[in-house]
Amino acid sequence: MKSNEIVKEQLLHILFGAVFFAVIGVIAVALDLASIYVGTLGVSSFTKSAIEYTAHIMLSVDLVLFLVYLAISSKQLVKEMTK
Repeated sequence: MKSNEIVKEQLLHILFGAVFFAVIGVIAVALDLASIYVGTLGVSSFTKSAIEYTAHIMLSVDLVLFLVYLAISSKQLVKEMTK
């Protein structure tokens, strides 16, 4: 019974982590859309590009960290399930 609770806790941990990374991804996409809007306001191309590159870097880092998080969490889950 204790093992089932640990597995449920691990799965819940993975779910909340996935939601957290999804929120960060949505923020990065919103920032990319904001760069398009800022471009229509007539700001310099440097400002528009800086916002755009920030969004791309933010999303790339988010995806890499999400994959690392999933790998580590999955490894811990399998370890708990095979005890």
